[in-house]
Amino acid sequence: MTIIEVSHRHAAEARKGLAYLKELSATTDGWSFSSEHKDVKIYTRAVEGISLPIVRGDTVLEGDYTIEQVASVALAPGCRQIWDERFDGAEMREYFSHREALFYSKLKGSWPVSGRDIAGVSIRDTSEDVIYIAQSSVEDPKIPPVSSHTRAQLYISGWKISAVPNGVSLTYITHVDIKGSVPSAFIKMIQLQTPQCAGKVADYIKEHGHPPFVTGDLKGHLKREVFEHKKKEFIVELEGTATEEGLVKIEVGKALYPKGFKVKVHGEATTEESDGEKGAKHVVVSGVTSLVTITITPA
Repeated sequence: MTIIEVSHRHAAEARKGLAYLKELSATTDGWSFSSEHKDVKIYTRAVEGISLPIVRGDTVLEGDYTIEQVASVALAPGCRQIWDERFDGAEMREYFSHREALFYSKLKGSWPVSGRDIAGVSIRDTSEDVIYIAQSSVEDPKIPPVSSHTRAQLYISGWKISAVPNGVSLTYITHVDIKGSVPSAFIKMIQLQTPQCAGKVADYIKEHGHPPFVTGDLKGHLKREVFEHKKKEFIVELEGTATEEGLVKIEVGKALYPKGFKVKVHGEATTEESDGEKGAKHVVVSGVTSLVTITITPA
């Protein structure tokens, strides 16, 4: 496994959430099978002292995909706006590394329930055959509560994305207290809809492909990474540090850009393109000393 060891104010909480996700996703022992819908097996798991159970969705995306490609769809807020109907946007408020960040996200309300928001920390653990993505709530002065939304408590949310002989296995686990007064019918709807996001991610990649994503080890400091589904536009901002020049490798898939793509680099850097796995292309931007913006759009 690969966790980038960085010291920051939420490092302990991030690693605690990651360990909890690994424990929950290791087996279906201790889980209660609920139902199966559109090839997604739905489970619940009770937690002592908490009224709402943990929910889980398991599915397999059959075909010639890599775990990184699937993880990019699960991670990108621009993709999530398509595969999660309750999602209302997210932004990274601070990157601790390119695999660890402080985030702010919003969930849509549905009368009579108002919108919810979450302040949290996200961490990724990657290896050749499995990727874990864990998110959990934190309190941070950069993300104070706002009057327009009720602040939810995210005990854990995340993905286990692993290679299997016939494709990629996806497990999506979420345990959240949305706080406030909420009708029981709304709670039941969430418990059914949320695990189905595993299947929605699989549907997205089958229909659209995957967005561009940062692959391998990044050098320097990641400042921004954004994908907009409608425009098929991917933007990365990167800067070098006092001790090393910045370098980033971006994988670009053929399915999303069947007619090719354009790369625009604003700032001083060197750009090279090469062939990647399964028809993808790699764009390597190196020699970054000051702030550089990289934009990828359809040709």
